Amino acid sequence: VDKKESLKKKFGGKEPSDNDVQWGLFNEDLIEHMKNMDWGLYRNTKFQMGDMLRKEGRLEASLKMYLEVCYLDLNGPNNCGGIMRDPEFLKEFPPFDPSDGNAFLAPGVIDLIQRIMNKLNLATEKIHSMFIEHNSKLEKSMHLPVSADLAWNKIEIELLKK
Repeated sequence: VDKKESLKKKFGGKEPSDNDVQWGLFNEDLIEHMKNMDWGLYRNTKFQMGDMLRKEGRLEASLKMYLEVCYLDLNGPNNCGGIMRDPEFLKEFPPFDPSDGNAFLAPGVIDLIQRIMNKLNLATEKIHSMFIEHNSKLEKSMHLPVSADLAWNKIEIELLKK
């Protein structure tokens, strides 16, 4: 059964929009990336979801997604390819490694966050609370090496540059 048909059933016979179908596919991708410990690909899918929300005009939801992308970026996401379950291998090549040059903030994502902040007229303090509320849950559930607080400090510096 293709995604459109399964969503149609889920929606009680109502035809899903193309975006509904795409969103369902994004969620399937996220699950697959999590299973395979492909955190770079997971991050990319989250970015695509943020773009879709932004294009739909759902700016606050989009903002949260972009903030999550920044948080993942600062944790240095790696793609482990699913076959890398060996504990010794994971010690050498961890799913997240902020020390190996993988950790960075993409200027394009920061720019999108700034544009949404301006459009919604949101103060940095509001963005800070959104970031911490959303990402402290991720920090705990995904056992990320960089705390949400430390990541926010780096993001805030970039946001205040412009």
